[in-house]
Amino acid sequence: MAHLIPVLVGALVAAGAAWALTGTMLRLAESQAAILHRHLQVPVAAVLGGLAGLAGSWAESLAFVVLAIASGLLTVIDLAEERLPDAIVLPLIPLTAVLLTLAAWVTGDWGALLRALGAGAALFAFMFAMMVFSPDLGFGDVKLAAVTGMFCGWFGWGAVLLGFGAAWIAFAGVGVVMLATRKRHGRGSFAFGPFMIIGAVVGVFWAGAILPW
Repeated sequence: MAHLIPVLVGALVAAGAAWALTGTMLRLAESQAAILHRHLQVPVAAVLGGLAGLAGSWAESLAFVVLAIASGLLTVIDLAEERLPDAIVLPLIPLTAVLLTLAAWVTGDWGALLRALGAGAALFAFMFAMMVFSPDLGFGDVKLAAVTGMFCGWFGWGAVLLGFGAAWIAFAGVGVVMLATRKRHGRGSFAFGPFMIIGAVVGVFWAGAILPW
């Protein structure tokens, strides 16, 4: 029961903030796609915020709730327009670094902070190189990779590898299904940001059992 309270608090805070930022999300969007008006960002943020409540300290929970809110907004915009607006993802990079620094100060785990910063830089560089050769990737994806890299890196290199791999496997799997069912209507790309977010969550929660390092 004691573990349920921070989960509920995290979910409610993230959902409430995502709902309150609906107007901002709509202003940042460049279209009137139907998905932008379905408040999908609220349940996405709620689920991720609830998971943030499982963190070991209040500082970690704070960092992960902020990421949950941003992830809800970014997921909806990316699904609607296949882009990740700089107004959200760009400041999220230094904000994540600052919040994880606070978490390291509270927990005393400075090694986790150094690993997180290294993982963020590594994924940023790797995705930047991939962007040069892949028309499906945009610079927004590259910047989001820095954020998901820091998030996964806080937990370990196994989480980074598993999270990155899970994102690409899910992306490829959905792409194959959409092509097979002809639901892409000839478009050459689709949103990758939501898969990076899902992959990061998978990496953090499954790395301990699959890649515990």
